Amino acid sequence: MIEPAPLVGSTTRRLGMKPLALVLLVGLLVREAFSFWTGQPYDFEVWIRTGYVVGHGTDPYSSFWPPVPGLSIAYFNRNLTAAAYLPFWSLYTGGAYQTYVAIGGGNRFVYYFLLKQGPILADVATAGLLYQIVYRGSSDRGLALRAAAFWSIFPYAILISAVWGQFDSIAVVVVLASLLVVEPSRKNLSYGLGIFVKWVTAMFLPFEIFRRRGRDRLWVVVALLVPLILSGLVFWALRWNLTGVGGLVASESGGIGGGMNWARLVSPFGPAAFVGNLPFATTLFELLWIPGVVAAGWFAAKHVEGRALGGEVDAIVGIVTVFLLLRWGLNEQYMLYLFAPLLVDVMVFHRERAELFATLTGLALGFLLINNTLLMPFLSPLGPQYQAWAYTANNAPFWDPLRLWSLDLLAVLVTITLAQLAYVVLARSDRTAPWFVQLGRYLFGRTTPGASPVHDG
Repeated sequence: MIEPAPLVGSTTRRLGMKPLALVLLVGLLVREAFSFWTGQPYDFEVWIRTGYVVGHGTDPYSSFWPPVPGLSIAYFNRNLTAAAYLPFWSLYTGGAYQTYVAIGGGNRFVYYFLLKQGPILADVATAGLLYQIVYRGSSDRGLALRAAAFWSIFPYAILISAVWGQFDSIAVVVVLASLLVVEPSRKNLSYGLGIFVKWVTAMFLPFEIFRRRGRDRLWVVVALLVPLILSGLVFWALRWNLTGVGGLVASESGGIGGGMNWARLVSPFGPAAFVGNLPFATTLFELLWIPGVVAAGWFAAKHVEGRALGGEVDAIVGIVTVFLLLRWGLNEQYMLYLFAPLLVDVMVFHRERAELFATLTGLALGFLLINNTLLMPFLSPLGPQYQAWAYTANNAPFWDPLRLWSLDLLAVLVTITLAQLAYVVLARSDRTAPWFVQLGRYLFGRTTPGASPVHDG
């Protein structure tokens, strides 16, 4: 089961919002406990350097940046790029650095703590939004509270936001908030804000076009103008140069291969690397998600009726699943965009998909743990020896091949499971048992004497 046991009983209705506040507080405290002394050595180091550069009034996109004395946690002999996104996150890191200078007293862990607050608070907000969406769809406060409790103690979300330090939880908030609005003007405004935070919410724009009629389709222009205008204002006000940001953002949106889907197998160091080396193959793979989300948006629009929340959730889940399946490099943090709306879908509308949810979360968590050497590199803020130990382990005769083979296998399993979920959602199939369960039933159901075939209901 994916639903945690209820935290409260029949007193939920009498106590009103108090149980929710308690659940959110627990989620916040758990995340804060990891906030100041953990971080993924590469990504978090990029945030550290970007904040330092922006905090000193410099255009972060104009160069690669050296380590920051007294603050850097890794890659001390190498210059790194700035944050490869539109300026929202660069501004945030710069604000975190300036706040650290004002109140940090020279303690570098205060800076690390401040860099984590945006992702952590957004993760807590995600739990609150899940409560609202589940309650709107079910009218059951107990069920809504269990959704918030699940996310508050969901290890995967905690690892991504509070330990790793990724800020995708902020964009997840935008995705969930879009489910609470129905007017095309407000929905496209929310998508535009999401694109400004991180370009990922652009995947929903084809769906917005297909589902609307007449002039309502023009509201998609708002989703495109909002990030352009906000980014332009930032670059104009701070006198940053547009030359450097285009390449960084294009690289990030296209992907870099690897990750936990099929792209790992055909990337430069994958077992089928020759495929990725074929002429124009990489360019094709980088763009593959675009026609994918267009097709998914068209399929999803066919089944959305009026303002029904169930149809909205189904559409979001289907589009995100196709995006994750086709992306050229599926990094661990992108799974948050699926897990949050899929949780709503499973708890309210399609409980029969619970096993698929559990399968994907288990595979993704396994990939995260193995790919990051059992989380040892996340201790890098405590000292460089932890990254060095992880590097040594990853090159050890036993662990290195075991790790690589395990990641390849997990990439295959994730790809198959995402493909099944995409089919189940977009084709509205009732064959929701995980593929390996269905395969086992097919094989053993046919070979066991006296056994009768078992079919999904």
